[in-house]
Amino acid sequence: MDAYPDDYIAHNLPLILVSGLANNENNEDPPQSEYPLLEQTGTLIESDFPLLDGPLANDLRTAFLDYDAYGARWKALADAGRSNSIASRIKLTGRTYRLPPRKANFPSDAELSASSGIPIVHSPISPLTPGSPTFPDGLITPLWVYKHQGLIPAAVINALSLTSDASMSTLRDNQLKIEIRGLKESWAASGYKSRFIVILVAEDGINSQELDERLSNIRRATNLDPRSLHVLYPDLSTVEVKDFVRSLLSSLQPSLVDYYRDLSKHARRKRNRGTIPPPTAPPTSGTSQTLSSQGWNVRYEFKLGVFAEFRQEMEAAQRNFEAAYDILFGQEVFESIAAWHPRFNEARLLGDILAIRIIRCLLWTSQTTAAVRFWLSHRANTEDIVHRKGKGTKNYGWEAWDSRWSTVMSQLISRADLPAFSADVLRDPTRVHESIIHAPEKGLLSSDVSLPWERLHHQGYWLDRSAKHLVQRHALAETIPDEHRSSTAQSPASQVVAKLQFYDVYLVPEPHVEAPHSTNSGVDHFSSIIDTLKASVEHFAARGQIRKVESLSLEIAKFHMKKGQWADAYEILKPLWPTLTWRKSGWWDLMSEFIWTLRTCALELNDRDALLWIHWELLSKVLQPLPAWNYDFHHCLDEVAPGDSKSTVVLNAEDVTSCLSASLVFEKPEGNVGEPLQAQLTVVSLAQPDSAPIRLSEVRLDVNGSLRPIKLQADNPDQEGDAPQCQISDITLRDETDLIDSSSTVGMTSMVGKADLTLRPSHTRVYNLRAIPREAGEAKIASVTLVIEEEIFNFSYVVTKRQQNMAFWWMNSSQGPRKKRIGKGRDISVCKIRPKPPKIHISTPNLEKHYYTNERVALPVAMKNNEDDVAEVIMQVRLFGQPGSSVELSWSDNADANIDSTTDVPVESTIHSISRRIGSLTPASTSEVQVILSNTVDASKYELEISVQYTLSSDSQTPVSKSVSVDLEFVRPFEANYEFLPRLHSEPWPNLFDFNGDLTTPDIAKPEGIQQKWAVNSKLVSFASEPLHIEKISLVLIDIHGGAVCELGAETLVMPQSTQILPGDLRESEFLVNVQKLGLDDRQSVTLDLSLDVHWKRVSSGSDVTTTVSSLAMPRFLIPMGEPRVLASSVSSEQLPGLVHLDYTLENPSIHCLTFNLTMEASEHFAFSGAKTRTLQMVPFSRHTVRYTLFAFKSGMWIQPHLVVIDTYFNKTLRVLPTENMQSDRKGILVWVDADGS
Repeated sequence: MDAYPDDYIAHNLPLILVSGLANNENNEDPPQSEYPLLEQTGTLIESDFPLLDGPLANDLRTAFLDYDAYGARWKALADAGRSNSIASRIKLTGRTYRLPPRKANFPSDAELSASSGIPIVHSPISPLTPGSPTFPDGLITPLWVYKHQGLIPAAVINALSLTSDASMSTLRDNQLKIEIRGLKESWAASGYKSRFIVILVAEDGINSQELDERLSNIRRATNLDPRSLHVLYPDLSTVEVKDFVRSLLSSLQPSLVDYYRDLSKHARRKRNRGTIPPPTAPPTSGTSQTLSSQGWNVRYEFKLGVFAEFRQEMEAAQRNFEAAYDILFGQEVFESIAAWHPRFNEARLLGDILAIRIIRCLLWTSQTTAAVRFWLSHRANTEDIVHRKGKGTKNYGWEAWDSRWSTVMSQLISRADLPAFSADVLRDPTRVHESIIHAPEKGLLSSDVSLPWERLHHQGYWLDRSAKHLVQRHALAETIPDEHRSSTAQSPASQVVAKLQFYDVYLVPEPHVEAPHSTNSGVDHFSSIIDTLKASVEHFAARGQIRKVESLSLEIAKFHMKKGQWADAYEILKPLWPTLTWRKSGWWDLMSEFIWTLRTCALELNDRDALLWIHWELLSKVLQPLPAWNYDFHHCLDEVAPGDSKSTVVLNAEDVTSCLSASLVFEKPEGNVGEPLQAQLTVVSLAQPDSAPIRLSEVRLDVNGSLRPIKLQADNPDQEGDAPQCQISDITLRDETDLIDSSSTVGMTSMVGKADLTLRPSHTRVYNLRAIPREAGEAKIASVTLVIEEEIFNFSYVVTKRQQNMAFWWMNSSQGPRKKRIGKGRDISVCKIRPKPPKIHISTPNLEKHYYTNERVALPVAMKNNEDDVAEVIMQVRLFGQPGSSVELSWSDNADANIDSTTDVPVESTIHSISRRIGSLTPASTSEVQVILSNTVDASKYELEISVQYTLSSDSQTPVSKSVSVDLEFVRPFEANYEFLPRLHSEPWPNLFDFNGDLTTPDIAKPEGIQQKWAVNSKLVSFASEPLHIEKISLVLIDIHGGAVCELGAETLVMPQSTQILPGDLRESEFLVNVQKLGLDDRQSVTLDLSLDVHWKRVSSGSDVTTTVSSLAMPRFLIPMGEPRVLASSVSSEQLPGLVHLDYTLENPSIHCLTFNLTMEASEHFAFSGAKTRTLQMVPFSRHTVRYTLFAFKSGMWIQPHLVVIDTYFNKTLRVLPTENMQSDRKGILVWVDADGS
């Protein structure tokens, strides 16, 4: 917007004049056009008081300047809804100030004689005043805006000093009163209604007690209200001074708004009169005419819009500016102005200014789409006016205006500081896309924005458009004929007239300045284009629009080249070249343009390395070929001066568009150590059809993992004739140590082969490679490097990423070489190298499906040597199962587990791992060993791993291993339930009154305590999956507590059983247990810990198999030896069927004399003989038997006699315990009555 007057385009803010502060030179206005009659008849405001200086005055001046908003961003403040939110322009001045005259001078006598009546004087810049810039038919001048923005303040603030000298205070105050009254009267005499404010800056040491009285006297004498007279105390800090200024400016806001509202009312009244005021003097020229009524309406609407902008009422300002714009471009204003007349360009200028102000108002209110539409509308309106009345659009003047109009839009967007284009959005990667195109304003549907260019783009878009028109401007300027390139003073009058007819010089130089002869300096078009493009690039780059940045950078470089600035162009292009997005996107036309431009710069600057890179990509056939160009990479540096050193360039395939494509693939996904591995290298020429052959010096194949590097060295035959388009070659590889001195090699040696490495355009070379891996692991292709070595340069092209379109395997056929697709579902650049496959077979014959706990397992392991050579074998067996398992491994022959330390076999000396040397196995021979598993007490599952490691006599350095695993499941063969039943001991109890012992102390203590007889009933069930042979079952005493001895009886089968037990069968046994206390006086209970040992073996294993003993745990049995009890026993009568003798034996093992009450209850099933009720007294350590004879009413049944026995001493009912051939339930004992008396 530099081409437009600053007063026209500046955002209008209320003007506040601050007078009386020193050091205000930096706040002076820039030089303006001289306002008419300002110095001659302007109102002079002056004062003899000195300017205020000092720290307090400086703080006051700085505070006012901090609140000066002139030149700030064109946007509403954050607190736009408050009355004190209007920003202001602060202007500092001295004690002397001149206001512009309100009226022009009275006409001279000659002018009076020519006019009729009394003339009426108007403003010096009015179209009615002779000598005015707008007289007689001008619309408006920037001086009018300057008058209100720079000359006439809405408020004036006078800073005066208030003395602190008590002896001089009265005199100084009187002088101050006179000065304030004089200044106030001078401002009133000027006719302007500026608000008059006085700030009294108190000096240090002033008496605060007298200050209020002095201020009251000054207010009364000067007729100033408290809002117009303020005091700045001397003890205020800088922050407090700034708060004082802020408060003062806030209090002035209503007055400022009222001031400009009064000016609006005055302009509106003049507009509404509808008549044109008479001029001071009529125009003297015959062709001159006064301003039309529509022209006056344009003036009034423009003034109303400016005054509304002063009040920051942007919507009202927009309406006034739009009204003025519509009238200006209506039927009367432009149509009444001749195109050759200077007023035509003035009208165009006013139209641009109105459009700028309207767009600023729209952006102020965030109506971005409306702003773009109005921008387009103004361009169309201007183009229509220029076509119809101007010089048309086929000249440099129009292109200059179009470029300027785009730049104006960019500057308006920058000054508006829209939220979407703010720096915070640009710094946020997640929101930067929002800053490319501004979202439509609220209330505007997306469907209403039908055209993409009606959306507000960021500044870079408009600057790019401006640059395009600058290019067109330069092109049209170059078409100016030589006769028009001379200055007006040097050209004949006819040429001057011709130039005025053809060229639009609105805001642009004339043709002789626009495009002078070569000897003269004119407009630097290239610099303007470059600066505009650079500014555009900054905005595109900030938003990550890389492709546009690259395009604009290429244009900038071209214009630098046109100016001969090769280094500047090269500095722009070279950083973009490695990461150029056009290369990956396949935009080959733009790529070709870029690469040829870069080559020109590199050639001019003698950059040999860059030229190698450039020529390598130029050979690619995807780029447009240049006719008659010699595409020979080996001679690409012939045009460059030789350098001091040999150039070396290494390119990565991912960064360039290459003329060669290389791929290395494996035929199979897996291979083995020591076996040939097939790989295939394919090199395809993608060079220009007319290019020279490319002669590679070497191809290096680097593989990560267990495969050594491979080198193919050039062995190019002299072939002048046509070579086949596709050729498959089998390459013989040899160790590099065979070709060079082995003492000079360091690190891993390579495999080297010779091959024809010459590639003609569109030719394919396929090389079959056969390598033998020596180590197991994964072999992954790392890179394929194509090397070209010349006398003046070394060039390497590295392919690190396999191309998907090269997943083929070439082979010869009767029709010639053909390819087939391979690698589906796998990565063809990776081959897994497995160890050499073992050929010793390991088996476990006679492996059972289940094994049983406590069983000693002898597991045979057989090995067979299927190798073609003698094998030295070492075996290791490991058992895996539950942690802490007690199972032990051993060899059946107790072989030594120690292995010779010279071997590399690890040895683990644990119970779960054993190893041994098997020895030599000849081809096809077998060997068998037995592994013993013992102490298998836990039912669990185990995994037995059998590993053999061997070496062949022909290759003792390569160990081969083989492992097999078998699952072993151990289950419990038996489960049992147990009952502990009382029995009647037949021997008498010891008697306290009968001593038959020996008084001497025997060597072995003999038990003398009470003895009891019990029976253990066991029900054993087989859980085995096969018949088992039971040799015997025994009851084992593990431990006894309570001071007693125990005697265990042998097994007694309850029912006849076989020695074999089938799966699921039940075997019921009974064992007698005799328990006797060691001492007669020991009455504590006895506990027994017992186990049931089952001696068994498999029926299918034969008689030579070791018997297995399975110990079944039993619950702990408790025998209360010191408590009385009642035992019932029965004997059937042999003479009379149905008659049963039932004996009740009462035992008193305590030390008390006990009395028992016995009551036999009657029953409907039997009759009894004996005492119905009786009392029995028993001494300690005694027992007594009471017999009842029962006769059952029915034989062959269970009867249930019920004898109630009550211990009267403890008042406890004793439970009757059954013995042999008896049963019991919850009600009591059950006695069987045989039908036959047996």
